[in-house]
Parts: sequence; C-alpha cells; structure tokens
Amino acid sequence: MNSNLSSKPPQSKSTVWAGGAVFVWSIAYMLPHLYWALGGRVGLSLLKPGVAASSQFELINWISLPIFIVAGLVGLGFIYLGKSKILSLLLLSISVLGCSIATAHGIYGIIYRGLQIAGVIGLENRTFDIHDDMYVVWDMVIFEPWFLIEGILLAIAGWCFLKGARSRKVWLMVCILGTIVGLVTGMLGVRFA
Repeated sequence: MNSNLSSKPPQSKSTVWAGGAVFVWSIAYMLPHLYWALGGRVGLSLLKPGVAASSQFELINWISLPIFIVAGLVGLGFIYLGKSKILSLLLLSISVLGCSIATAHGIYGIIYRGLQIAGVIGLENRTFDIHDDMYVVWDMVIFEPWFLIEGILLAIAGWCFLKGARSRKVWLMVCILGTIVGLVTGMLGVRFA
C-alpha cells in the first residue's frame, strides 16, 4: 500500500487530540443550530424571548452553520493536512481568527451577563429578574462558555500543530493579542458574533 494514502494521521498525538476536540466541539454546537434552522422548537426557551420569533431566526441559524462546519474542518485539517506551508498558514490563520473571536466573545459575554445578573448593567431599561430573564443565566452558563471553550480549543490545536518553542510562543502571543483586540472592540460596542 502506498504510504501517502495511509489512514494514519501525519501529526503527533497531541495534535490529533486537539484537532479532534475542535472538530467534535464545533459540530456539537452546530447541531442545535441546524435543528433550529430546520424549524425545530425544542430549546427555544433558553433564548431571549422574541429572538426565536424573529423573522430572521432561521436565516441566522443557516448562516451560522458554515462557520461551525469550517471550525470543525480546521480541527480535522490540523490532523490530516500535513505540513504544506500554504495549508499550514491557512489553517493557522483561520484558527487564530476563530480563537480570537470565540475567546473574546465568551469572556465578554460571561462578564457582561454576570454584570447584568448583579444589577450593575441594566436589561432593556430595567434590572434583572430571575423569572423574566432566565435567558441571561442560560446565556452565561451555556452559550458564552461554549464560545470560550471553542476559542481555547482552537488555540491549543494551533499550539500543538506548531513544533518549535519560538513558534509556540509567538502563537500564544498572537492568540492573546487577538483576544484582547476582540475584548476591546466588544467594550466599544462592536461584536463579531
């Protein structure tokens, strides 16, 4: 059998685990969005009232699906695409962008929702009420951590993919800088996801 066609991934175990984790995490988050895009109604109580009733709700879920699929494919790319310079650069570029946006989104969202629950930041001209605003709690404990973990997994996958100590340090710094930029833009009112 030709060794180039072998099913064994050309990467280290840590890269395989990290890439696989990115794939599984991304696809798992894609599934409820696919369900909602197809008109499913279970789980809508976790969302802000009115969001699911929006005329764009299904469209928003359809648009999010390719993003989750690409994130999952990046995880598989780290495992199976080897060391081609162009593909490596593409994978790392997509990964650092995804890491920065997802991590910043998760951190910002968890802090913002926590401040809303604490009453520091109001909710649509009123304070948090557990009976009317349970979606804020669900957002803080389910959806925002999902983004944070996705970003961390993308950072870990890129770090494992790189082999040199210097490359890994640069990778970590770029991921941190990207996350900081994402947090600052979030504080300025610009949110990417």
